[in-house]
Amino acid sequence: MTEMPPPGPESFRPHVGSEFAVDHRGEPILLRLADVVDRGTASGMHQFVLLFHGPAGSVLPDAIYALQHPALGTLEIFIAPIVGSDSVRTVYQACFSRPA
Repeated sequence: MTEMPPPGPESFRPHVGSEFAVDHRGEPILLRLADVVDRGTASGMHQFVLLFHGPAGSVLPDAIYALQHPALGTLEIFIAPIVGSDSVRTVYQACFSRPA
């Protein structure tokens, strides 16, 4: 079976503001796609970052999670909490590098 590459930034941009559901220890957590940052191409690799906002009270540790989205389906993505989190939200990022 051939594994399909993850969608590029153009696939995520229309979904900024929408929610992705994550199952963490049997508890559903909703992450809102806050931004898609296109880092451009360097050394033959196209790089982009997805920024998600989640609830402040439930910080997910760095790991690969199955993020479910109504239009994009289920995507297994490594996310990590980053600086920028506060008492209102936790900010997560997912970084991608794909051949240009």
